[in-house]
Amino acid sequence: MKTKKGFTLIELIVSIVIVALLSVVAMVNFSGSRAKARDSRRVADLQRISMALEMARQLGTTYPANLNYLVGNSLIQNIPANPKGVGYSYSRLSGYTYGLWTSMEDLGSTNILPSNNKNYKVTNP
Repeated sequence: MKTKKGFTLIELIVSIVIVALLSVVAMVNFSGSRAKARDSRRVADLQRISMALEMARQLGTTYPANLNYLVGNSLIQNIPANPKGVGYSYSRLSGYTYGLWTSMEDLGSTNILPSNNKNYKVTNP
């Protein structure tokens, strides 16, 4: 008697469904870690801008009116770009205080209540 070697249609369908299910679970977990990585980059960018602002204040008596001053005076090579979404916002609140704002994707990374799509803030020390 001849025996046939190979997989049945049912076995193939079950295998494909299992692989698809594992792929979906992996993609969901992976997308969350990508958002956290982008948020970490945002925090690092704001810290870099903050350090350049502190150097600018040491050169002058107040913080600059805009971030272009930092590039023009070679305190920072370029203003970092937000990896995704709304850009960074800067405001000189007075001559001796400033605020940097951005929007985070992971709500666990936020440090203020959202306003104007911004939910993370850095101020001068």
